[in-house]
Parts: sequence; structure tokens; C-alpha cells
Amino acid sequence: MSQARPHPHLHHDSHRGWVRPDGQRGRWLEPFALLFVAEGEPYGAELIAALNELCLAPRGVDAGMLYRTLREFEAEGLVVSRWQVDAGAPKRTYRLTEAGRRELDDWVGVMHERQRLTEAFLERARGLGKARR
Repeated sequence: MSQARPHPHLHHDSHRGWVRPDGQRGRWLEPFALLFVAEGEPYGAELIAALNELCLAPRGVDAGMLYRTLREFEAEGLVVSRWQVDAGAPKRTYRLTEAGRRELDDWVGVMHERQRLTEAFLERARGLGKARR
């Protein structure tokens, strides 16, 4: 499966994306993957497209990284998967479990705290610009 290109209007240096440039699973991949799985029963390519729409990684989300993450989620009991056979090729779809819902709820709390800290940072940074004038 090829990687989708990142959003054309957003530019990221290789070290400033939401996923670590060394190829390790990024901290942002986990909560967004759980969120998108909670929104329905997506298959891998749908998840990759949704993650790339956010410009989650500088060069697009690595498909292998996402599938490893999904396998880890399944091993941890956060998601379950099943093969869906339609008119086309079979696709593995993912569904959140109760444990996955609790994990997502924990991530919501983490994101609220990150939002608070980000807002505090930006407010102080805006103050620096005013002080220089």
C-alpha cells in the first residue's frame, strides 16, 4: 500500500510532524486512531486517509506503523477486527471495545490538558511579540 501525500498547504520539517521522524509510533497516532475507530468501523486505508487529512506526519502516515499500532491495540483488547467481504477485495475492519472506549476517554483528558498548556504557551509567546515593539 502506498503512502498518501500530506496536505499540500501545510509544511512540516521532518522533525516537526505529529509522528516521530525515526519511524517510531508517535504519541498523536494512538489517540487519533482510537478516535477514528470509535466513529465507525473503518478499515486501514480509511484510517490512513483520515490521518493524512490531518497532516499527522510530514510525509504521510506510514501504513506499516498504523497496522502495527492496530495489532497492538488488538493485543491490548482496545479494538477487535474482522474481515469484511464485499464485492471487492476483503478488508479488515476495526471496532472499539469497552477497554478501547476507556482508553479514548483517558486520551480526551490528556488532550484537554495539552490544550490548556498550548493556550498558555501561545498567550505568553504573544506577550513576547508585544514586549519587543
